[in-house]
Amino acid sequence: MTDSAALDFELYTCFALLLRDFVHPWYKLMTTDDDLTNEILDILIVLAQKCEKRCKETDWTELTLCDIPKLLTMHFQDFQLAKTRLHMDHGSGSDSLSSLFHGIQPHFALQSSYSGKTNSGSQERQYLAVLTESMLRILLRPKDYKSSCLRQLLRDIISNLVLYNMIEVLADPYTIHTIICKLLGSHEQTLDKLEADGQFAETYFSAFTRGQMPPSVGNNNLSSKNKAVEVERQEYTESLAEQMQRLQEEYRKKRHDESSISPSSEDSTDLLDGQRSKDVASKRSFSLRYITLQVILAPLRSFWIYILGLVTQSQEQYQKVNRHEKRTRRTGLCEPTMEFMYTAFHIQYRPAIHWIWQMLAMFIWPLVRVFGGSLLLDKFLEQTILHILSENHIVFYLRAGRELLWPNGSFMQKSDAPTPLQREQMRVRAERLLTVSIPAKLLTIIFETNDFNELQNHMHHTLEALQYKQINKHLLYLLVDLILSKIFPELTNDVLV
Repeated sequence: MTDSAALDFELYTCFALLLRDFVHPWYKLMTTDDDLTNEILDILIVLAQKCEKRCKETDWTELTLCDIPKLLTMHFQDFQLAKTRLHMDHGSGSDSLSSLFHGIQPHFALQSSYSGKTNSGSQERQYLAVLTESMLRILLRPKDYKSSCLRQLLRDIISNLVLYNMIEVLADPYTIHTIICKLLGSHEQTLDKLEADGQFAETYFSAFTRGQMPPSVGNNNLSSKNKAVEVERQEYTESLAEQMQRLQEEYRKKRHDESSISPSSEDSTDLLDGQRSKDVASKRSFSLRYITLQVILAPLRSFWIYILGLVTQSQEQYQKVNRHEKRTRRTGLCEPTMEFMYTAFHIQYRPAIHWIWQMLAMFIWPLVRVFGGSLLLDKFLEQTILHILSENHIVFYLRAGRELLWPNGSFMQKSDAPTPLQREQMRVRAERLLTVSIPAKLLTIIFETNDFNELQNHMHHTLEALQYKQINKHLLYLLVDLILSKIFPELTNDVLV
């Protein structure tokens, strides 16, 4: 079906689950014939092949580094504007932040959600059905598209079962926090240690959030570990004078032990003389001056080896990036992402960082572009995007989507909503993991503090635009429109205008 066997396996698995759960339950009641199943499978294969061809023609670097960051910047700016105007007299009488945000950034799919209609999801399904219909007109063969029954079946599967359910799940802030926690799972041990040390403020659900042992056991283990780390640190931070004094004391103690030996016979005397002669030889080979020289040169030698390794690694990385042939025609690929960071981290409200940011943009960045640094950075970013969209990663994304829609092999069922306590636990955990995952020096520069509680509060304000489900739906529908318009340019003349 495609050029990758692993990708084919994931696609065939998804197709088999679709047919099993949404075609066989009603089709097998009428007949045991497999003609319709085989026909649908063939059409799905054709759709996958045509989508693969169009995806290869799409400039994913421009989409990921330019278009999506611009969309995120607009979303965060509109959220901040709606939040500012919420309690003002010119807030258009909106009683909620979501309705005011919809007035600033309206979308047809969400119109009924703010018009007082009870069935707010019907217009979303209608919008996705029209969008899927236009996609099928582009992808299906003419004879297959003329079959209204087949077209209706495929449209319902793609729009209702796939797109609508995924948007409904991903728009939930609890799902977003869960994804953040799973992606940053490698930092959980660091976060647990910081929480145990009291670097983060205690909450009424701290024990449930950490999921650790009772405080007594955990503190004892931690104290023993801290003692061992402290001893090791003291050993390695010992000064040169202390090392010299320690070596001299060991030397005197060894001489004292040798002099305290009393020989009782002639053989023992000869044996002692031989031992002393060996000690003298060893002292001549490894004298105190030699040990002193080794102690002095050891840090210099380690630093020199580190510099050589760093330069070698940097040169290898530079040659790898420099040999890369740039595919996208866009330049300045990092600028939209930097603009999004400027908006998301509220740089404009921090005078010192705002001034430094402007100076870098006015003086440093033009020099970097003149001397070719911008081109090298564009190549590096493009290589990163191509790596993220490589075959192994696409297989992982498909597997994650399949596990999201079919957990444990069965189609997702509407389960009990998370309790407010569970939502609060996941929110705090995600914010703290983000705080720990970002380098501490960078956070200190951006937020002008190194206190973990204040950093978590800043991270909470940064993620505040993702804490409302209806507002998240605006972002997701715009992302769907943007991505599909890049893959299928024909849609911009049919649906989105």
